[in-house]
Amino acid sequence: MQSLSVVISDAAITRHAADADVGELRDQRHPLLLRYRSGRQKATWYLVHYQNRTKKRHRLGYWPTLKTKDVVAIVPDVLGRLSAGHTVKTGTFETVGQLLEWYRGRTAKEVTKSPEWRRAVESAIDAHLLPLLGTLPVGQLTKAVLDTQLILPLVNSDLKPSTMRKYWGTLKTAVKLAAKLELLAADYMAGMKFVDHVTKRIKPKESRLRVTSLPLVWEQLQRAAVDGWALVWLMLLFGTRIGETRQLRWSYIDFTAGMVAIPAQITKTDVTHVLPVTALAKEFLDKFRSVRESFGIYSDFLFPAGTEAISSQAAQKHIQLVSKGKWSAHDLRKMARSAWAELGIDYWMAERLLNHKPKGLDAVYIKTEALSERLKAVNVYHDWLIKQGLTVCTVQALKKAVNA
Repeated sequence: MQSLSVVISDAAITRHAADADVGELRDQRHPLLLRYRSGRQKATWYLVHYQNRTKKRHRLGYWPTLKTKDVVAIVPDVLGRLSAGHTVKTGTFETVGQLLEWYRGRTAKEVTKSPEWRRAVESAIDAHLLPLLGTLPVGQLTKAVLDTQLILPLVNSDLKPSTMRKYWGTLKTAVKLAAKLELLAADYMAGMKFVDHVTKRIKPKESRLRVTSLPLVWEQLQRAAVDGWALVWLMLLFGTRIGETRQLRWSYIDFTAGMVAIPAQITKTDVTHVLPVTALAKEFLDKFRSVRESFGIYSDFLFPAGTEAISSQAAQKHIQLVSKGKWSAHDLRKMARSAWAELGIDYWMAERLLNHKPKGLDAVYIKTEALSERLKAVNVYHDWLIKQGLTVCTVQALKKAVNA
């Protein structure tokens, strides 16, 4: 069969496909070769590369799934990877649907990730990404195509920008990971940003609890069941996330050292979070343990469900029962943060207490992590909570729980 040197285009590929004597096309502009497959309706793309004076061919994908403009666009990236000594294994996925199904399956096996995170990824893929992009060839993941086939349909579905950004992030992560594992010829979404498509600023949700809302919380705690008031209590004391709080263990708490160390595997930032145990916190924890033991519960988990911690859904349900749907667990964190600001606790310390990941220059220059400094800040806050009546509320709630 003949090997023709031509300026390869989709039109040229279709034209020469009609000539059974032509076996392959060599591009005059780029180090590309296209070889027809049996039936001549499909063809395979190769990048021609010389290494130690030896001619090598690297498969890039298939035509017509990968159009000429698509394969030309990835040539610089592939050449760069080859020059750096990396191997190129591509063509595993022809469509975005195949890519997403692979990523969904891989995500399901990531036991280091929370079940909630895995379910969120699965939902994003099944409910939105697959229906909108499933049949799209991976080589056509361009800004224009994504804007037309993904962003606009999501916008027209009246989804919040923050929700759309999560779906975008799921797709971008899948593409990046597949490229990193050499399952794609290139990271087709490299350099793309969600803000290129949705310019509306995503504002943080305003808290439904203010510092002045504490009397309402006290009142609601009086009628709460034991798990509900304990979750609220701990989140008020420490400003912890609900995921961190529901998975707390007694073995994380060192009463002698006066600290609780929340391990990295259950924190959102993947960093161990150390908090001081004040006199108020110790009073609550001692009484809470006695309540648990009075019910015959001796689990290492503060909030057990069998041999594990209670689920995220169960924890959220407990919070909803306390708040009657008027505020969420995250509103408690926001209220604690507002109280810290009013009490003069500085920004850096407040960010550390919330276990936010340092950004920009903060991460480089400011390294203080002293427990003693955290203890001073938390003591100021807990003294303020006592003045707001928290101790009285605790005793009343504990008595009710014991007598329930």
